[in-house]
Amino acid sequence: MNTLALDPIYGSYGVAFAVSIVLILVILRFTPPTTNPSHRRSLIVLRLIAGLLLVLAIFRPTLRFSQDQVTPTAVVVAADESLSMTLGNGEGQTRARMQEDVWKQILSELNSLQPSLSVKLMTYGDDTREIENPTPDSLGAISPTAPVTQIANATMAAFDLARGDTLSGVILLGDGRQTGIEETDSSQATIETLRGFGVPLWTIPMGKDSTGEATRDIAIEAAPESLKLFSGNESLIKFQVVTKGLRGIEIPIQISWINQSGKEEVFATRTVVPTQASDTLSVSIPFTVPQAGSYQLKIEALATANEIATSNNQQITFVDTREGGGKILYLEGSSSLEQTFLRRSLRRFPDLDLHFTWIPSDTRSQWPVDLNREFQAGVYDIYILGDLHSEALGQEQIKLLADCVASGAGLLTLGGMNAYSAGDYQETTLPEVLPVMFDQTIKTLQSQPSTSQNRTSDQNQINEPLLALPSRAHPIVDLGGSDIDTAWRDLPPLLGANQWVSPKEIPGVATLLESEKKNPLMVIGEYGKGRVASIAFDSSWRWWRAGKSEIHRRFWRQCMLWLLSRENLDDNELMIDLDSRRIMAGSSSDFTITTSTPSKSMAVDRLQATITQNKQAVQPVPLRVEVSEGKPVIKGTLDELSPGIYGLQVSEAGAVDTDQSTTITFQVTDNSEELTRPEADTNFLAQLASATEAYGGRLYQPEEVEQLCEQIKENHIRSQRRVTTAFPLGEDPVSGWILFMLFVMVTTSEWILRRRWGLN
Repeated sequence: MNTLALDPIYGSYGVAFAVSIVLILVILRFTPPTTNPSHRRSLIVLRLIAGLLLVLAIFRPTLRFSQDQVTPTAVVVAADESLSMTLGNGEGQTRARMQEDVWKQILSELNSLQPSLSVKLMTYGDDTREIENPTPDSLGAISPTAPVTQIANATMAAFDLARGDTLSGVILLGDGRQTGIEETDSSQATIETLRGFGVPLWTIPMGKDSTGEATRDIAIEAAPESLKLFSGNESLIKFQVVTKGLRGIEIPIQISWINQSGKEEVFATRTVVPTQASDTLSVSIPFTVPQAGSYQLKIEALATANEIATSNNQQITFVDTREGGGKILYLEGSSSLEQTFLRRSLRRFPDLDLHFTWIPSDTRSQWPVDLNREFQAGVYDIYILGDLHSEALGQEQIKLLADCVASGAGLLTLGGMNAYSAGDYQETTLPEVLPVMFDQTIKTLQSQPSTSQNRTSDQNQINEPLLALPSRAHPIVDLGGSDIDTAWRDLPPLLGANQWVSPKEIPGVATLLESEKKNPLMVIGEYGKGRVASIAFDSSWRWWRAGKSEIHRRFWRQCMLWLLSRENLDDNELMIDLDSRRIMAGSSSDFTITTSTPSKSMAVDRLQATITQNKQAVQPVPLRVEVSEGKPVIKGTLDELSPGIYGLQVSEAGAVDTDQSTTITFQVTDNSEELTRPEADTNFLAQLASATEAYGGRLYQPEEVEQLCEQIKENHIRSQRRVTTAFPLGEDPVSGWILFMLFVMVTTSEWILRRRWGLN
């Protein structure tokens, strides 16, 4: 609307009128001194025109232009780019995709208000950043990878992003999971700050809260980290299926082998059905161990509809399988130190799978125990009979044991108070299998009484130290070094030994160890296709206690290798002992490098360790020497690795014919709180929005985006204001100069005429 008005000087019409009247009276009173009427009229007209120009300047006519204008404002949209946005939204799509769709709708709805309303876009996670010149596809090009969510920082940065523009409001998209700092602290600080801005905060949740059975989740748990198995054997994989919100729904489970080339093959499937809203189901699946190599055994539950988090739907077990290994069954009836240290030595080696069964004497009422399945050909490669009475096994099962040995299994018999004739084995078929002869007389050589072995003194005991000495060269009794006899003499004396009648005088039988008085202490032989070793003592644990643990391990391992017909194989390989095969991201794990031959020394400067992924070197690992049990060991540490499957390769560069290398695989798992807490926190988003409720802030569901945009449009229209522009005469340079020039022209014309007419 346009109007014309007066704006007199000093803002007073009275002053303006008084000055104008005085001016006109002066012009009329003091007329030019001439009698010529035409000259007089001309001069009076010119003076009146000049006076009129002065009156205009006094009253200052003003032209005013009025119009309604909209104040330029901005809306800031803050989008979540943290890892939790890769989770499901409970409706069959990821939260990131849902967020992208909401952004597109907001931009489309508000696009008609540009340029008076600008829509700005920013993302937040562990940090915030502005997206320049946002388009509908801006969020689609962003991968949600931020490890934490800092919602408090996001809200503050959103207000700062408006810079000099008038901020109409902030739209916060996300799942509301604040993982960067403590939620209670961030929530209170953010709410108090929002109240001071006087600007609405609108929040839109991506995902749903956990309520009853509304949230569905499947997790595979309790699967072993690693297994060391032998090719062709039967084994079991045990694990748990933990479910939530899936009562009565069938859940398919599949188990796969992944070989070193990455090829995956499903070998078993199962279906489990939870019976409760939150249920834990134990699953055990038998399988045949594949050929020698390193494998990943993947257990995976197929994702169900509307499942929020699927990263916990699988677990991987690392399986190392070997040819020529041995599956050992150790049967023992005494809780002596011998069985304790023997088990400790044998379990030190990954290719020896030791299964220990203790049959104490106080279970005699249940003898013979049922071992029919164990005494079947092919189930075990080696059987060890400790200090166990024959009645614990029974005649029939001992016959089955003999048949297993005849079929190719190895048998080791140890000394003790219930071994050989002391355990009434002469009444069974066992004497046919063993390489020694014994009768019904219990004869014992013993240096002193031992409570650990429950020995009793009798006339057949000797009270002097009993040394075990090699009677011939053999791989079993080779303890290393140039002088085998000296190595054995340096060992602590044994506490005692069973006494046999004599070794059998048949082909294949050989005495390997004997006392200084030529009592046989270890005799080996063959039975059918199998190998047999009989040992008269049960106190080799004294070697370990005397600091000879390496000798102890070497002797018993070489005994096992001979029973497996592996005594001539090269057994001097590098071994990696990793503290854990599953390492949480952000944590570390130590490893130790040894060889399968304990006495072999290694130099750290001749070893190198490398982390690999997909057969490509990732980074070297520094090695160090530490002292353990008074001896140097080579160690390293794995740390600072992102989630994934890796290999640790250790190689030795020595002589040309002894270069060695070995690799062990491991997994770095993601322990991100973004993924371990999958439910959205809608309550937190509602709490933030309610802090600005007085200014129109509130929480909107994704399906209410159109309603939110309508509110923004209405607020934008209400922000219109009337703007009036005034143009007073003479105030601006153009009209001022025009008025001045007209006044000068009129007064100059009047002066020229007076001069021409000869007037004063």
